[in-house]
Amino acid sequence: MSRWQWIQLLAFEGFWLLAVAGQNRWLAPVVLLLLVHFVFTPSRRADSRVLSLALLGLAVDGVLAWAGVFAFDHPPWWLALLWAGFVLTLGHSLVWLRGFAPWLLALTGALAGASSYLAGWRLGAVQLPLGFWVSALVLALVWAALLPLLVRLDRRLRSD
Repeated sequence: MSRWQWIQLLAFEGFWLLAVAGQNRWLAPVVLLLLVHFVFTPSRRADSRVLSLALLGLAVDGVLAWAGVFAFDHPPWWLALLWAGFVLTLGHSLVWLRGFAPWLLALTGALAGASSYLAGWRLGAVQLPLGFWVSALVLALVWAALLPLLVRLDRRLRSD
């Protein structure tokens, strides 16, 4: 990985923690980190196009919330920013995912995607009305399909 990819990866970890732990209270620093990404990114135009993928993630989360898989105390504005930050990693610090076989990408999505939401639950950012295990299973199944789709769409949007 390049120096930029390492910086972007570490910045996203901080971004994730600020967004999830701080939720709507820490929106300003989360927005600031997102803007800093656009100051330093080597691919500003492609990154701008890729931001549209955050809408797909928000739609999936909206369906999951509607279905009762998870719930929030307040409208999670921080989640929209978290999606924006995550989709930006796909073409930078997580670009290596493109080399995964489809089954491995699905497995990675199932494990990492579900784990992210479960960590958010442990930090009090989200409730799991269906319980831990049912929610974990649903999230794993959703992310097994979602991550391969996001990686494919990211590649397509960046090649335009």
